[in-house]
Amino acid sequence: MKRVIALAVLLSLIGQSQALPDGIGDRADDGCLCHGGLDDTTIVNLSGLPEIYNSSMQYNLTLTIQSPVELNDVQGGFRVVISDGELIGEGWQVMDGGYTHTAEINDRRQWEVVWIAPEADDELATFVIHGNAVNGNGNVNGDEWNSLSLAIPGPNYTGEVTAPELSGKEVTGIQIAVGVIGILSLITLAFYAIKD
Repeated sequence: MKRVIALAVLLSLIGQSQALPDGIGDRADDGCLCHGGLDDTTIVNLSGLPEIYNSSMQYNLTLTIQSPVELNDVQGGFRVVISDGELIGEGWQVMDGGYTHTAEINDRRQWEVVWIAPEADDELATFVIHGNAVNGNGNVNGDEWNSLSLAIPGPNYTGEVTAPELSGKEVTGIQIAVGVIGILSLITLAFYAIKD
């Protein structure tokens, strides 16, 4: 019985490192950190935004991830957090206060979406976008991600136009050490559970 319980715990913890083809919530607000540090060879772009938005206007946007990561059946995903307005796109979903892909649209690295600008014309609408190019192997190894931050003022916005600062968080040595210790602990637990 101990073996079964230990094996179940081990398998459930290993499953935590699997990819998220159905989208990701607020744990990706600082980037796709489960996929390692950000990679400068991956470029995230959002085209179609105006320099100054018009109140309640709809803008057709294209989110693109360019990356040297090999193309497969599953190619990429994203997390988009905006301060104002609304995004509407086929296969897009709201999760934990941001927008993300679904399994239906993770077979590409380019997505179409409509941004409905805020009604108030004195706002600074900000966008923080994290794009992940994946290799389709079902886990986080070999994937590459990067981020983009943008700010679009309304015509009556009077403040400074500054895009949100990206956290720039990367996987640290301490996080790697904790991960290695955790894996070794799981292996040890599995060994003793099977041994008994």
